[in-house]
Amino acid sequence: MKRNEFLIIIICLSLLNVISVTIAHLPTVLGSVGSSLVGNPAADFNKSKTLRIAIVGDIDSNQGFTTQLEIANNYNVQALIIPGDFEYTNGNEVLSNLQSHGFTKENTDIVVGNHDSGKEVQMWLDNNRTFGQANFDFSGDKLALFNIDANIKFDCSSPQFEILKSQIESSTALYKFAVVHQPFVTVKSDHPPNGQFDCYDPVFRASGIDGVLQAHNHNYQRFNISGLLYGVFGTGTHDTGSSMYPLESDGWAGNKCIKCITGENGITIIDLQVNDKNSKHFVGWFIGMGNEILDKF
Repeated sequence: MKRNEFLIIIICLSLLNVISVTIAHLPTVLGSVGSSLVGNPAADFNKSKTLRIAIVGDIDSNQGFTTQLEIANNYNVQALIIPGDFEYTNGNEVLSNLQSHGFTKENTDIVVGNHDSGKEVQMWLDNNRTFGQANFDFSGDKLALFNIDANIKFDCSSPQFEILKSQIESSTALYKFAVVHQPFVTVKSDHPPNGQFDCYDPVFRASGIDGVLQAHNHNYQRFNISGLLYGVFGTGTHDTGSSMYPLESDGWAGNKCIKCITGENGITIIDLQVNDKNSKHFVGWFIGMGNEILDKF
């Protein structure tokens, strides 16, 4: 073989190696619950393609909550979900703070926590129940929330379960999230799971629930239970820093917590792809009080 031909072969093999390495490191399709290849959220996004929601529970009337609302505003959050406990000290001040930041009954969902008044939540939701389906007019059929009140009877034999099951099964919304204060899935702590996982989880899966938004434990937890997001978003500022709940284990029922963080307050943002019902996915971020990204999924 001539020397020039040998050099050409060596160069071609080197180029093929570069191409294969590049392809191996290309990002995968976003949207799986455990994805770690998510970019940072852009404040300016196409609202015809993306619906942006935010979740935070165990909040209080203080400057920390105002900071969280400001973060939500900076990222142009369209809908806010509070999975319980907003009335620790002054619920009316919390509701007033929400409204002053543009979060009203038209774009904010609240479920009852163990420190909340059911009547206040009923008034906010304009509903004679503290549980059931909640929709926002602006989102059309793109988003439905299913509020669960774990402060009253909600097991498999309860009227609440039967009503929720019927509503979830009949909903045609593109994205469906269950919202509850006392969690179905959580690492061991002073506030254990509510004990109704085996009752509700099959309904969630059979009826296309995309995630379960929980609080009650004052920390951040993210689980992937057989492909379904179960998150604890008790990162409001009723407790801060070392006063937040310790994480006494790293898993639940044999499922390892993908990301568990305590001692950090913040707000979780989730972007829902809404422009293609045949290829839906979502990505999310847990954003700390200094606007730092603490988790991506």
